[in-house]
Amino acid sequence: MRFFVILAGLSVLLILAYNVSPVKLSYSMDYSLPYKWWLEVELFRKPEAGDYVLIKPPVENQYTRGKFLIKKIVCGEGDYIKTEGLDFYCNGKYLGRARTTDSKGRPVEPVELNQYIGRGYYFVMGEHERSYDSRYFGLVPAGNILKFEYPLSSFPDLDFIFAREKR
Repeated sequence: MRFFVILAGLSVLLILAYNVSPVKLSYSMDYSLPYKWWLEVELFRKPEAGDYVLIKPPVENQYTRGKFLIKKIVCGEGDYIKTEGLDFYCNGKYLGRARTTDSKGRPVEPVELNQYIGRGYYFVMGEHERSYDSRYFGLVPAGNILKFEYPLSSFPDLDFIFAREKR
């Protein structure tokens, strides 16, 4: 009996420690990045290009409603972001091409940017060509960046457990 009391006490302590910890393990069902498992860390420095971050999208629509997204910062403060047609460039470096339809054939509208990125704003992208990211919702203000995300693994893929509907 004493063993179970100690085990229950330790379980409660672990749960409490996890809830207040600045570091957590997270799982993402987003197909726009090659990883499923992430180490989620509170912001401890200013985000910069190359960082993966958890964001609250700056717009609310059918793609973002009720969601937080993990994206990679590809262009940041002081960088020049430019669109030529559907192609996006950061300081002259090709980032990727926007699409005019989503994966279900519905129209999507890419943004057009030709500017230096101001203080406190970032351009973020997923790594999949159909990622819903800054190509469609524009620059992300620093206040919408919630946490750093560090990729851990793509295995095991548990989407089948959490999925409510098929893509």
